[in-house]
Amino acid sequence: MSSRLTTSLFFILGLSMCFVASASNHTDGTRDFRYGVQAFQQGDLTLAKQLLESAQSKGIESLSLSYNLGVVYYRLAEYARSRQAFSKILGTKQSSLAHYNLGLVALAEDDATTARDHFKVVASNSGQPKLAKLAYAQLQKLGSTPLLPKQWQAFLSLATGYEDNLGLFPDTAASTLEDGFLESIGAASGYAYQKGKNAIKWKAQFYTRDYFEEDDFNTQLLRLGTAWHHDRGRNRISFGLEGDQLWLADSSREQRARLVAGWVTPACATTSLSARCQIKLEAEQIFADKERFEAYEGQHYRLDTRYRARYGNWSGEAQYRFDLNDRKNRDIGDEFFSVSPMMHTVGFKLSYAITRAFTLGTDASFRQSDYTLAHRLKNEKTTKRSDQRLSYHLNARYQVDQTFAITTKLGRLSNESNIDRYQYDRETVTLGVNIRL
Repeated sequence: MSSRLTTSLFFILGLSMCFVASASNHTDGTRDFRYGVQAFQQGDLTLAKQLLESAQSKGIESLSLSYNLGVVYYRLAEYARSRQAFSKILGTKQSSLAHYNLGLVALAEDDATTARDHFKVVASNSGQPKLAKLAYAQLQKLGSTPLLPKQWQAFLSLATGYEDNLGLFPDTAASTLEDGFLESIGAASGYAYQKGKNAIKWKAQFYTRDYFEEDDFNTQLLRLGTAWHHDRGRNRISFGLEGDQLWLADSSREQRARLVAGWVTPACATTSLSARCQIKLEAEQIFADKERFEAYEGQHYRLDTRYRARYGNWSGEAQYRFDLNDRKNRDIGDEFFSVSPMMHTVGFKLSYAITRAFTLGTDASFRQSDYTLAHRLKNEKTTKRSDQRLSYHLNARYQVDQTFAITTKLGRLSNESNIDRYQYDRETVTLGVNIRL
């Protein structure tokens, strides 16, 4: 898109949003805002920026001001600031306009993937056909032209790997169990209902890991859930119900019923970072199928907080999670095993896109687990168990096209404990393919 055409497009779209705030409340700010728009129309971008920022500092808060600031920042190649300004319009009646302009910003930053995501949102919006047509044209240039709004999404991952300590035996053990495995992860989600700022979303997920020889460690998980989502300005809140069925060694082990509440906001972004913050609360009841797993029946509560950010080709995530368990625990004659730990987990993820297709990344987490009741072990001193678990991974991803990606991951887990039998190390390597529909 030429510079002249871009200028014209921004000017035309800007006219649809311009309005003057109440002169009685913000006389000076309103004047700066009006003169700032005039300076932009006359091509004086530097003066327009100064006047619009002055209006903002004097208390003018409006969609039009955010929009026009985004336009000016874009024209001055201050893309991080432009992205932040347009993001303020998301979740409003002009959300489609914001997505389109965020797509243009992403194109200017040579981020075709993010640009494509924004243009798809606009192209699927029948409420603004002219804007949808422009977005559709951009998608054609990027080689992606959705014909129908995409209400449902699906993901499938297939991998093979090797693990060197299936039983989590301590380092002092005489032998260990190791084996290769096949792993699959699948997910599908979509909106069963959407109206205004409210939506009801369904999801289904499954996970399987089948070992080549050690069948006793085969694991399968099925999860179903539904949630109500409500957009409140730039924030999204949700409340939902989920249910799990877990199998171990090809037979049913337990079921879980869960209440989930969440809050997501982009308000934690800065002028240099595109960011998103999330808080999630969970409360679940666990039911065991067999007597050997009865000790794990009870309640589990979780607080999960995450901060995701993006800067250029860098992407990162910081996480803090708190878990509280209240299980039956395991009492066997002279021995007692607590399975009700209180856990604090901190972690991070970091990745760098070397090219549009090839990304390298790493992640690490540290978990402190303190068990509420003391362990009573035969011929050993009664003590409360305390563990420190460190895990880290190196991973690589090659995006073949929009649908297929090849991934590989190398990881290590090390658990230190004040009880020797719970000290162990484990290494895992996987190679797989991801399919996104």
